[in-house]
Amino acid sequence: MRVILHEKNEGHVKTISQGLRESRGALVARIDPDDRYRSCFLKEVVPRFERHPDVGFVHGNAALIISDGKVVSERTDRAHNDADYKGNEFIPLLSENFVCAPTVIARREAWLETLPVPPDLAFSDWYFNLMIARRHEFYYVSQVLADYRVHSSNHHSTIVQNRSEEPSIQLLLGRIFSESEIDPVLEKQKRAVRGKVYAAQYLTLANKYFGCGMTSDARRCYIKTIRHSPRQALSATLLRRLLVTGLDQRAYSSLKRLVGRSA
Repeated sequence: MRVILHEKNEGHVKTISQGLRESRGALVARIDPDDRYRSCFLKEVVPRFERHPDVGFVHGNAALIISDGKVVSERTDRAHNDADYKGNEFIPLLSENFVCAPTVIARREAWLETLPVPPDLAFSDWYFNLMIARRHEFYYVSQVLADYRVHSSNHHSTIVQNRSEEPSIQLLLGRIFSESEIDPVLEKQKRAVRGKVYAAQYLTLANKYFGCGMTSDARRCYIKTIRHSPRQALSATLLRRLLVTGLDQRAYSSLKRLVGRSA
């Protein structure tokens, strides 16, 4: 076992890039220190690579845990109907990053193909998932392989609140849609969903901002959602939240109290 220590925090991009380049195994997994593997992890994932030489990336279901390690959700996957799946997941991953990071393991060469990572990205997990999906088959294992820890100070919460996630999404999608896929069928599919993808990402951002009380950012992203996909204007939830973002905090609090009394 080799342990590489940095005297100071080098940031996630430099740290993981060094780890991937220094790795020597045929299969490479990565996990953050606040998450944890289930004991079945290697037993479940390694045989998938052995049986399917065309698979470059394996991921699976995960449980949600809170800061004290208590499980609050036994299963988190919403994309595979509780069944194993083998195939290309690039197109659906453009709209939603449904891969749970601590369950991921991939062939070393698949990881290395993604380097260098753009230095200004606020995240790396979705970047790796998309870049590998452009060239490799995925295999999803329906069994729970890891526990993913959620807490208010985790990285994904921070990058919403400091607004660094949004420009990173724009940077990544801008790169993908400015490049051509090796597979012409995949390229055609990608072009066909461009508006849908941007609408989905702006809607996700809007809901995150809304949940953080960042109403002006939420309003801006709800409007961009509708611009990219006008049919979203038919969503009652979106329209209700868009209306709320036009209220000041005092008016919003009064409206919540009124709704609470009439419920």
